Parts: sequence; structure tokens; C-alpha cells
Amino acid sequence: MPSVKLDELENATILVDDGEGSAKALVARDTGMIHLLNDDYMDEEAPVPGDFDAGDAYVSVPAASTLGLGRELMFRFAATHLAGERDRVRELFERGDGYDRFARLVEERGLLDSWYRFREEETRVALEGWCRQHGLQLEG
Repeated sequence: MPSVKLDELENATILVDDGEGSAKALVARDTGMIHLLNDDYMDEEAPVPGDFDAGDAYVSVPAASTLGLGRELMFRFAATHLAGERDRVRELFERGDGYDRFARLVEERGLLDSWYRFREEETRVALEGWCRQHGLQLEG
């Protein structure tokens, strides 16, 4: 079973999310190598394969938000660690750039280490599940 590096897969999900449709990432089912397809970025180490749209040789990497690793992740953290401030956390995202405001709130409450652990664990669980679903193994 081919393995995919955790940090590379996480970065690919973020790139796809941030690209809002203009960025795509593929994982080669035979090697686990991640190929990035983005007009603004060319990966020298993993160039875009010529046969990327041929059959089942590649699987598309989903956006982080599709895996529940975007805003939903912050809301889940808030539900358990900032339960009394649930409405405030929602308001942070209504005005745009909510991630920075969320990070400041978490830091103000002394929960930054808890947030980092929570995010790391939830990310690993989501990516392991995605890999398992596609016959890949998460490494790292």
C-alpha cells in the first residue's frame, strides 16, 4: 500500500481549499506522490503527470474544508473549550478573516497549546480516514 506524507497531504488540502477551484492536487495511487496543479506554482520535484486524467491512477485531494478541517474544526474546538463563547466565535467569522481573530481569542484564553493539539489530532484522524478510503497509508 503506497504511503502519503502527513505534512504534504495536509498542505495539499490547504492549497486546494485556498485555491477556491483554481488549484488541484492529485495523489498517485501507485507511489503516493502528490502532484500539484496550480497556475501560480510549479512543483519541480513532482511535475504534473501527463496522464493525470487517465482512469484510476490518481485520486484528487479534497479541500481541507471538505474534510471538516476548516471553519468547522474551529467551531468543534470552541464547542468543547470555549463553550460559553460560542456566539462570539461565530461572530468572528461573519466579518471575514475569522481565523486570525479566532487565534487571538484562543491565545487570550490561554488555550493555544490545546488548540494546536486538537487541530493536529483532528487533522491526522481526517487524513487517515481519507487515505484508508482510497487505499493509501498516511506516513508521519
